[in-house]
Amino acid sequence: MPDAAPASLDTVALLHRLAELAGHERHTQVEFLLHLDVFDQRRAWAEAGYPSLWEWCVRALHLSEGAAGRRIAAMRVLRRFPGLAEPLRDGRLSLSTAAVLSPVLTEGNWEELVGRAAYKTKVETEQLVASLQPRPAPREGLRRLPRPEKAPATLAKPIEAGCVEVDGAGERAPALRPEATSVEPLTLEGSAAQACPRELHAAQSAPARRATLEPVDADTYSLRVTVDAELKKDLDQLKSLLAHKVRNGDLGALLREAVKCALEKHGKRRGAVEPSRKRNITAPAENAPPPTPGEREPIPAAVRREVWKRDGGRCAWCSPDGRRCGSTWMLELDHIEPVALGGRSTVDNLRLCCRSHNSLHAEHVFGRERMDRFRKGADRSAPPTAASGSTSGACGTRAQAAGST
Repeated sequence: MPDAAPASLDTVALLHRLAELAGHERHTQVEFLLHLDVFDQRRAWAEAGYPSLWEWCVRALHLSEGAAGRRIAAMRVLRRFPGLAEPLRDGRLSLSTAAVLSPVLTEGNWEELVGRAAYKTKVETEQLVASLQPRPAPREGLRRLPRPEKAPATLAKPIEAGCVEVDGAGERAPALRPEATSVEPLTLEGSAAQACPRELHAAQSAPARRATLEPVDADTYSLRVTVDAELKKDLDQLKSLLAHKVRNGDLGALLREAVKCALEKHGKRRGAVEPSRKRNITAPAENAPPPTPGEREPIPAAVRREVWKRDGGRCAWCSPDGRRCGSTWMLELDHIEPVALGGRSTVDNLRLCCRSHNSLHAEHVFGRERMDRFRKGADRSAPPTAASGSTSGACGTRAQAAGST
């Protein structure tokens, strides 16, 4: 029979029903983690066309980023200590507290620590872990903080030391001052400062702990990052070198120039950028005599560029139902017919794959057990050309040495 409507229950019945539902939720949650563990160990997320388990949880299950991260972390703790299933079911541990306990759990102490952490909050569990695994306290010292008084109308309030705000268009960004030190605040000038009150308020209340890139409007982003003294020195030097091109020392323009140079350098190496000068580099002829199986055949830059252009700079792996991975992270050139089996370094026999799917392809060809042995470095006696179908280290350096393409 259907459940009674919540509004029809009295307070006592509602309390009991909520406790009952919470228990069902925890039980279902543990079952989810157990199934997720098997799913991950089979690397089924790669078969489904996703570059990682986290990506699958977010894209396929529509979990939020935080929810996916908590479940994956708890699943990995549960994998190490299956006995945690019951504490998770009865509420002694939550997903968050299980993950917090993970660094200090051992086969000999996990039951004791579960008892000590039972029904504690995440903060209380962090305190327990800190008592078991103390961390060094920060050194005492003084550092300059933003001034509390109001800034002139033309200047925004100072930003915490080492933190800079840069817009995505490379305009209205703070100029680097050569005389500034690693502990002197950098200020954001002009209208961009007024457009980002939230970032400025956060910068004044606490130092930035991690880089953030947040949209300010449709075409502008606020970049906030903490830099060390060495990078600050390099930025000052870049400002001097580009003084004739970037006359006002605009930080956004300096970063744009640095990023363009990096893209030019690394893009050419990976085949993502056309060279400024054309060279007479030809791809291996389709009718050329095939190399000895397993013999590494150089991949010309022209071929790399053609493959990159054809695949759009994204992983070309497709799942059985036709879903393309499309990841841009850790891309590698993969030989569809592996070099170890006589595959050629031609455009038609190459594709872009993320590292997860390059590795999966090798498992499909040579078997997962064999590839696992190479990843762990256990099969050192195998011939160097017999074990992998990957190109740019999809299975790690050991797999490359064991026969990657």
